[in-house]
Amino acid sequence: MGQPWAAGNAEGTPARLPLVLTALWAAAVGLELAYVLVLGPGPPPLGPLARALQLALAAFQLFNLLGNVGLFLRSDPSIRGVMLAGRGLGQGWAYCYQCQSQVPPRSGHCSACRVCILRRDHHCRLLGCCVGFQNYRPFLCLLLHAAGVLLHVSVLLGPALSALLQAHAPLHAATLLFLPWLMLLTGRVSLAQFALAFVMDTCVAGALLCGAGLLFHGMLLLRGQTTWEWARGQQAYDLGPCRNLQAALGPRWALVWLWPFLASPLPGDGISFQTAAD
Repeated sequence: MGQPWAAGNAEGTPARLPLVLTALWAAAVGLELAYVLVLGPGPPPLGPLARALQLALAAFQLFNLLGNVGLFLRSDPSIRGVMLAGRGLGQGWAYCYQCQSQVPPRSGHCSACRVCILRRDHHCRLLGCCVGFQNYRPFLCLLLHAAGVLLHVSVLLGPALSALLQAHAPLHAATLLFLPWLMLLTGRVSLAQFALAFVMDTCVAGALLCGAGLLFHGMLLLRGQTTWEWARGQQAYDLGPCRNLQAALGPRWALVWLWPFLASPLPGDGISFQTAAD
C-alpha cells in the first residue's frame, strides 16, 4: 500500500518559464493594441451603440479570460494532498515509482510537474501546468475566451495592418504578412511596422490554435475521454453526452462558459469514476 502523497515544494512546483513567456507575449499584444488605438490609425469607425457593445464584449471576454487563467493556475489537479493510502484498490490502480504511491485509474505521472495528475489529460506547455480533474473546466473556458479575445484584437488591428500592406508592393506585402522577420532584417520596414505585422500574425495563429483545441477537447468532452484515452481508443468512461458534460463541468455545465466563478461542483473526486458498464 502506498503512502499518502507529500512532496516538497522544490520538487513539486512546475517550472514557471512557459507562463512568464506567455505573459510577456500577452503584454506585447496589449501594448501593440494600445499603440495602434491611441497613437496609430485608431479603432475602426463605429456608431455610439456599436462602440458601447464592442467595449462591453471586450470587458466580458477579458474578464472571463483572466478569471479562467487564475482558476486554472490555482487549481491543483495532482495527487498532492490527496489521501490515497487506505483506499480500496481495484482495477486500473497502479503504482508510481517516482511518486512512491498507489495512483487511481486515469491518473498519469507528468515528468514536467514531477507528480501524478488525477484524470490526467496533457501538460499545457503555454501555461506550464498539467490539465487534469480539478482544472479541466477552466482550461476549456480559457480556450473559448482566448480564441474570442485574439479574434477581437485581430479585428481591431485589421485596419492598421491593411493600410500598411497597401503601402507596399504586392510581393513585399505578402512577405510582410507571412515573414515579417525577413522584412525587418532587410530594412524594408520599421520596428513599429514589424511589431504590428508580427502581433497580428501571432493573434490569428493563436486564435486558430485555441479554436482547434476547443473543437478537439469538445469532442473529447462529449465522449468522456482524455487525450491519452483518445489516442489509445479507450471509451470505458463514456456515459453519454449529457452525463459526460456533467461529470467534467458540473450540473450547471451550460452556464460555466459565461462566468468563471459560477458554482458548479464536480460530482466525483478524481479517484473513482463510473464506467459505461456500471
